[in-house]
Amino acid sequence: MPQIGLSGPTLFAPLLREFERYVKQLNGQTNYQIMLLLTDGQICDMPQTKAAIVDLSSLPCSIIIVGVGNADFSSMDELDGDGALLRDDRGRACARDIV
Repeated sequence: MPQIGLSGPTLFAPLLREFERYVKQLNGQTNYQIMLLLTDGQICDMPQTKAAIVDLSSLPCSIIIVGVGNADFSSMDELDGDGALLRDDRGRACARDIV
């Protein structure tokens, strides 16, 4: 992928909200959607990202986040559903594990 340039800030929430609109517009069709996010940096809008993921958790979809490069991706560990469901800053929990 030498032609693709990545730059910051890394904002996931706008992409996740657009994905949410897309999944909702399918209006109950039997399709299951998967979003793949490739990132080269830490998420700069973590509260909004967590809220968007909680909202998406009730829809027929999954989100896969892949960090590329040598950035510190440890802050994204809180998005991982291992052990407990993700909660947003208002305390709302995911309906299911989608990350």
